[in-house]
Amino acid sequence: MTKANSVVAALLLAATAIVPAAKAAVTVEINAVGASASWTTAAIGVYNQLAGAGAGHYTVKGTCTSGNCAQVHDVRSTSIPPDGGNLWVVWNAAQTEVWAYTSVDAIVGIRAFMANPVAQLQIDPETETTPGQNLIATTLWGSDASALPAAIYTALNNAPFTAAFSGLRPEDAKFISTRVLSALNTTNYSGLGYGTGPTTLIGTQILSSFSSSTANPEAFNIKGTDPFTGLAIKAWTTVDIGAQATIFVTNRTNPNGLGAGVSSGTPIFTDISNSVAQTIFEGTECDGNAFNALGAPANFPVTAILTEPLGANANVPEFTIFRCGKSTGGCPITGNTQNDSQEEGVNPALPNNNPLNLPCATVGGIAGTRRRAIGVSEDVSSGVAKVEDSIAYVSFSYGNVSKIAGSANYGYLTRNGVDPIQATYTNGELPTCASPCPVTPGTSFPNLRNGTYKDWTVVMAVTNASGVNLTRTKLVVTAIQDNLNTTVPDFVPFIAVGGDPGLKYYRSHYLQSTYNPNNGLSSQKEAGGDVGGCVEPVGPAPGVLSCHQ
Repeated sequence: MTKANSVVAALLLAATAIVPAAKAAVTVEINAVGASASWTTAAIGVYNQLAGAGAGHYTVKGTCTSGNCAQVHDVRSTSIPPDGGNLWVVWNAAQTEVWAYTSVDAIVGIRAFMANPVAQLQIDPETETTPGQNLIATTLWGSDASALPAAIYTALNNAPFTAAFSGLRPEDAKFISTRVLSALNTTNYSGLGYGTGPTTLIGTQILSSFSSSTANPEAFNIKGTDPFTGLAIKAWTTVDIGAQATIFVTNRTNPNGLGAGVSSGTPIFTDISNSVAQTIFEGTECDGNAFNALGAPANFPVTAILTEPLGANANVPEFTIFRCGKSTGGCPITGNTQNDSQEEGVNPALPNNNPLNLPCATVGGIAGTRRRAIGVSEDVSSGVAKVEDSIAYVSFSYGNVSKIAGSANYGYLTRNGVDPIQATYTNGELPTCASPCPVTPGTSFPNLRNGTYKDWTVVMAVTNASGVNLTRTKLVVTAIQDNLNTTVPDFVPFIAVGGDPGLKYYRSHYLQSTYNPNNGLSSQKEAGGDVGGCVEPVGPAPGVLSCHQ
């Protein structure tokens, strides 16, 4: 080496010494979107089991200075409006790995993941300078970070979703989406009128009667090609997580209404049957007399709160209760062709129908009301929490009912005499969770576990059929199941884990969205719809039963 070259080399070495090392790239381990059912349990599972020592976390919801703090951006068309949601983010100490989950409706989540191109997570830049909102109890994992780190923000903002979490199978989600987008059919309610037919791409927004919130029905496919872009739909699979109960909750602030008898410890209104639920939510008779409760006070109006039909929250009762048909004497029925639906009498094109704020039929001089909520959170916080003598159905989780739990002013009902939460019914007060609220494995939701409580659905993750997204999604599902009973036992784990025997029943699958049914027994691949499917014990396969229950 010449003297000149050695000087240059020395200068280059010195320059290298003062340049900071490039920061390691951030790997997005999972960018999930979908239902609220497993939102909290997924966060705690990831934080406890996957992120490692020194991990950080951040949660946010609502609006920031430029719009939604976190939202689903469907890139297939500029005419598709964004869907805001609740977001949690977890990252490892080195900020080289990140996990995220945006809570929206189940069908919105599946649509976001199935779209080609895949929908993206958008995060407001305000989160880089604003403390997290502690949407998950600090007793579970401490306080949120003072801001979303810049590297984490950059890695997640505009990142495509890698998995959808849902209380509906994709086959059911596609069927329900098509039903919502189809022209109104008042004979069998196979179409709900938020579009003009099954080929509608962008439907009419479903409006809340409590707020400015909306639900956005948009087309998607689960096989073939994307209806917007013509691009091929990816191969996908499902990973089952657990069984979640749907319950009915009431506002009991009126001692001469649904709160009758509560102050004495012996509530009058404790149960709702299929026929009573149909009568009230379909608008035939929305009053206290519809319950046929012994010792009930003088008749009074009741407000029935219907959730928009794009989530599991609305569709589990729709296909376990409302679609059963009064004329058949109740479930089970065959197919989805009954002329009953909680949407009976709702025409989105007419006044007071969208947003829904319709008086029910007048019976005995009393006429209650049917109103619309967008999502489970609004069902509870804007509906039952504030409207006297209101009733709603709720996909149960401790977080979903936290605004009304632990108070005699609100309660839950048995269904056909069966308690959805406890072994036996006492005063109907909703249970609270101190976060954590651990349970002995195998003891949560005893009547769901023993097959007597019928209003439930399997919560699952939907992701790529193979590859790194499937591997990472399975890790998150395992973390959820491992931590479920020791932290917030929101549902029954699908598999035996940690001394818990797991779910011993399944919902029988049926032909849906051109997918032939397979119950997934004996390690076979699940296929077909199962929302409202017959409840069958795990064991020797009885064959696929074409019914809803």
